[in-house]
Amino acid sequence: MSLQTTGLAPVNDKGDKLFYTDTGPVPDSTDYKTLFLFHGTAFSGYTFHRLIPIAAPNNFRLVIVNRRDYPGSAKYTDEELQALQEGKQEFMEAVGRETLAFLSWYVKNHDIPKLSADRNTGGIVVLSWSLGAATPLAMLAYPETVPKELYEAVDPYFKQMVLYDPPLLAFGYDLPPGLYSPFRDPDLKTPEEALATFGVWVSSYYNHPDFTARSPKGLDNRKRGSRCTLETMTPEDMEVGFSRESAKFFPPMQPTLRIQAERALWNEKNAQTVFPNLEIVHQVCTASPWQTACAYFENLRLLEEHTSAGHRVRHIRFIEIPGANHFVHWDDPKAFMNTILEGLQG
Repeated sequence: MSLQTTGLAPVNDKGDKLFYTDTGPVPDSTDYKTLFLFHGTAFSGYTFHRLIPIAAPNNFRLVIVNRRDYPGSAKYTDEELQALQEGKQEFMEAVGRETLAFLSWYVKNHDIPKLSADRNTGGIVVLSWSLGAATPLAMLAYPETVPKELYEAVDPYFKQMVLYDPPLLAFGYDLPPGLYSPFRDPDLKTPEEALATFGVWVSSYYNHPDFTARSPKGLDNRKRGSRCTLETMTPEDMEVGFSRESAKFFPPMQPTLRIQAERALWNEKNAQTVFPNLEIVHQVCTASPWQTACAYFENLRLLEEHTSAGHRVRHIRFIEIPGANHFVHWDDPKAFMNTILEGLQG
C-alpha cells in the first residue's frame, strides 16, 4: 500500500511554495510513472483524490498540485495580480518558470524512475485540467526566460503532457458568437451569481446533436444539462474542493494566452528545441460544455493546417472520452484512468 504524504515545494527565489499531495512510490515497482496533476479554475486539486485508490494498481505515483492562490500554496502578491489583470506576458512567464521549478525540485528530491531509453516505462506525465492547461503550456512557450538547468533537470524524465478537456480560454482562442457563458450572462448581476452558475454549467452533461461535425452549430448551447456533477458533491466536498476566492478570469489575458499557445504548440523552433521528444495528448470529453469541444475542433484544425504546410510543429494526439463530462475524473475515475493509459499506449 502506498504511503500518502503532503508537502510544500519551493518554486522561486522569493520563498513561494506549492502545496502537493504525493501517493508515494508504487510498491514492488521500479518502472512506475509519476503523474503530476494540475487543476483548473475554482476547483482545487482535491477533485483528483478519487484517483488515489486506483493509482498504484495501474503503476502510477500521483502528485496532485494546488496552483498558486489555492489552498496551501502561496498567494499572489498585489503586483502579480495586477500583472494578471492587465494580461502581462511576464505573469505567464513566471507561471512557466515556477511550474518547471516545481518539477525540477521534485525529481531532484525524490528517487523516481527516469524515462527508459525506449520511452515506454518510468518518467513523468504532466496532466492539466480545463483552464489549468495554460499552466504547463507556459513551460514550453518562453524558453528565453527560463534557466537552462531547469529544462536539463526535467528532460530525462518528461514523457508526456496531457491537456485534459481544456476550453478555448486556455489557448486564448476566439469565442464563437451566440453561445452561452455564465460570465457574459446579463441576467447574472454579481460575480457570486456568475460563479455559482459557472459551477453548474461547467459540470453538467450535455447532449451535443452533432459532435462529429466539428462545428459550434452542432453543439448543445443550454445553460445547464439534465444532470451535473456539482449537485452530487457533499457540502464537505465543496468546502475543500471549491475555492470561490481563488477563481480568477481576466479577459485582458486572452491575447497573451493566444500568443502563448502559438509559441508552445505551433512554433517550429520551440517544438524542436524545448523538450523536442515530448508527447502531447489532448483529451476531450464529449458531454462537456461547448467551450471544450470548440477547443478540440480548433486544435484539430490547426494541426491539420500546419501538417499540410509541412511545418515541424508539436505533434498532438487527440483522444475522445465518449459520454464523459468535464468532471469524469470525479464521476468515473476508472474510465478516466483508462483514458490516461490509452494515451500512453499510442
